[in-house]
Amino acid sequence: MRTRKQKAEKHNTKIAVLFVIFVCLIVLFSFIFKLIQIMGQSRFDGINRFNISVSNSKNLKVVSFSPNSDSISVLNLNGEIKKLNASVFLALPIDGFVEAEFLDFNNDVSGLTSTFFLNFGNIKTDLTIIDTLRLFWASKTVSSKNVEIREISTALDRDAADKILGNLFFDQRLEKENQSVVIINTTSVSGLGLQVGRFVKNMGGKVVQISTENIPRKKSEILYNGEKTYTVERLNRIFGFKLSRVDRELVGDITIIIGEDNEGSNLF
Repeated sequence: MRTRKQKAEKHNTKIAVLFVIFVCLIVLFSFIFKLIQIMGQSRFDGINRFNISVSNSKNLKVVSFSPNSDSISVLNLNGEIKKLNASVFLALPIDGFVEAEFLDFNNDVSGLTSTFFLNFGNIKTDLTIIDTLRLFWASKTVSSKNVEIREISTALDRDAADKILGNLFFDQRLEKENQSVVIINTTSVSGLGLQVGRFVKNMGGKVVQISTENIPRKKSEILYNGEKTYTVERLNRIFGFKLSRVDRELVGDITIIIGEDNEGSNLF
């Protein structure tokens, strides 16, 4: 009797252990899958320049991380910011944003990024928790002498703003590729070509021509020859225009065509 009972208990214990192991494996695989999913959604690759806007109801700044030059640029915007679109005002691609009333804008960059990470559940952002961890690590490894801080008034006009910005947000990889960019505005809205040109120039791009075309095109496009370079991919991420590889010779290495689908774009 005892032997049968002991065997039954051992059998039940074995089943219980196997069940616990099975549950643990499910939890582990779920965690790994979720981690892979989050990493796949991550925006900051730790290689190329990455710009984020940081704000609350009273303060706004743009923080730019440049892994290539191991530096950080910070631009504080002073003035009316409630209805300000920093990307449009600065003609600068914003890769992510963080908003929270409790942010202490007197903190340095590492202090801010640590707040992002430690309070991830309480901030409004389009970044992943992996992004905030990477940004925190990037800010901790950059020497304070490689952190450049500037201020700009929101009351400035575009030309004055561009002079202050200078090469503050230049993308070294884009600048190194040095691909010439031609911009053609086919819409009835004047100035769109110039605004797109500002974006490209403020990133360190080489704009060689901005023109208008009287024949409107329905869809915006980015035309390029040869391989799909980093410059092509970066412009595609910023503007979201259709990419088209063409065999014919272009005036520049890349041609940006603004179509009617972007007449009311909030990017401009």
